[in-house]
This record gives sequence, C-alpha cells and structure tokens, in this order.
Amino acid sequence: MDNKENEDKKENNENIENKEENKEEEEKKEEEKNEENKSNKENNNKDNQDMEQINQILDSNRRITSNDLKEASTLILEEKDCNIFNGEKIKINAMGMVDGGRGVGDGVTIFGSNLNQQDDSANIDAGATTLKPDFILNIKEKFPYPYIFMIYYEKDSKSYFIRPYSGKKNDNRILYIKLTNGYNLRLKQKEIISAGNIIFQISPIENNHLEIVNLSKQSLSMIPKQTFDASSKKEVTIGRNKDCDFSFPNNRSFSRTQTTFEYDEENQEWIIIDGSRTKSSTNGTWVFCSHSFPIKDKMIFEVLNYRVQINEEIKGE
Repeated sequence: MDNKENEDKKENNENIENKEENKEEEEKKEEEKNEENKSNKENNNKDNQDMEQINQILDSNRRITSNDLKEASTLILEEKDCNIFNGEKIKINAMGMVDGGRGVGDGVTIFGSNLNQQDDSANIDAGATTLKPDFILNIKEKFPYPYIFMIYYEKDSKSYFIRPYSGKKNDNRILYIKLTNGYNLRLKQKEIISAGNIIFQISPIENNHLEIVNLSKQSLSMIPKQTFDASSKKEVTIGRNKDCDFSFPNNRSFSRTQTTFEYDEENQEWIIIDGSRTKSSTNGTWVFCSHSFPIKDKMIFEVLNYRVQINEEIKGE
C-alpha cells in the first residue's frame, strides 16, 4: 500500500512539474510573440517616418535655385578597389547627379539595383513624383529591391547627406559609414557599429548613461551587455589591449584601441571615435547608416561590401 501511495504521489508531482513547465513554456512563447509584435510595430512606424522624411526632402528641395548651385560644393564619388560605378566617377551638385540621372534638379541622387532593369514597375511613388534611380549600381548580388541609397543636398544647411532609401524594402544593414579622426559621431540615438569583426549596439540612455551590447555570437561570454555612467566614467574603449573595457586580446581584427566612446560634458552627449584621439584603428569603425548622415570630404562608405570614397570640391578652391 505504501508503494502504491508513493507511486501515486510521485506521478502527481511529475504532473504538477509538467504543468508548471508547460505554463512557463507558454508564457515564454507569449512573451516572445509580444516582443515580435512590438518590434514589427516599431519597424512599421520607422518605415512610415522614413518615407515621410524622404518626401519632405523632395518637397523642400524643389526650391533649389541657380544661386544655390553657385554656392554649393560638388561631390565626386570614386570606387575603392571595386567596379560598382562601372569605372566611372559620379559627380553630384546641389541639383542632383551631373551628366545623367533623372535631370529634374530636386537635389536628390538615387542609387538603385539591377532590379530596375528587370522590372519597369519598380518605381516608387514619393508624394507627387514617381522616382526612378539616377544610377544603377553594378553589383554582382541579386539585390531584391530597386532602391539602395540616396545622396541629397539640404538647402538650409548647404550640406550634403547620405542615407539608405529606407522603408521595409531596405531594412537590411547594407550601408555603413566609416568613422575617421576627422569624422566622429555624436550619439543622438541608438546606433549599430561594426568594430573588428563584431557588431555592437550603442545606445545613449537617460541620466547620461551609455549602453553597449554585443550583437554577434562571437565571444558572448567575454562581453555581456554593459551600462556606463558618465558621472564616474568619461571614456569607454573597445580593443585588443587588456585594459580596454571590452578587451579582445586574441582577436587580430581589432587594433589595440579599436573604438573609443568619449563623454562630452559641455554638450552632455557621448561621441563615438575610431581608434583613439591620437591614432585611428587599422580596420576602421563602421556605423550602420540607418538615417541621414552628413557628408564630409574624403568620407568612405560601404554599400553591400563595395567601398566608395566621397571627395568634396569647394567652390573657389
């Protein structure tokens, strides 16, 4: 009788444990589903915001005049060890691409994929204007969407900017900007960077804190998510040096100091610096271009792993 009772009790306990495990599993699935729905909602909101921004750019740039053209610098885009422009140099002024392109003078130059050559319906309706790419990139990969990135002139600031064409169609990390000693990034929002061979998510959070998360599967045990308080730590480093806050001593893709995050007390914001203030890294720190970035002379960017340099010709020089 005792054995029977013990067996019944054991079975009952197992049933309870199984129910608890099933409940935990269901709760976990529900939590994951809620997170996915939240992420999709955020992405949809961002897609809509991005397209609104592009329409605003097009609308504002319809005011570009010949005087703006006289005052603005000119950009020359050059291939770096690739053939993405078919050996050409792409010249862009305040009205758009010179010697080619759409020729509408709206200050926007759109770079597309070979999908446009396969599908005439791959044009996008942006406000009152149906856009076609100004230039089809020579890419070996079969890129699934017709638009990749754009460069535009902003009349008010008299500056050029680069950004992915955005929206759901371009949600992959296809466009990266290289940071240099002359081009640091002030952290206004969450950014994704590639340092060495690892991807990090960098976020400014409330009370001047900095959050760094490793998004790669490599070395996860070495580098958990960490948060730094600017009141006690003004500089955070990633690199091969053992005294770096995120140290990868055996990873040869990193320089001794690969990337530095420096807190600017005057402006109360964090700055992302390639290498250190005195020396750049060997392989560079690359920022995923998810929004508009100001263009600087000698800027280097990568699109689908093809590298391009932008040279700026200033009027009167």
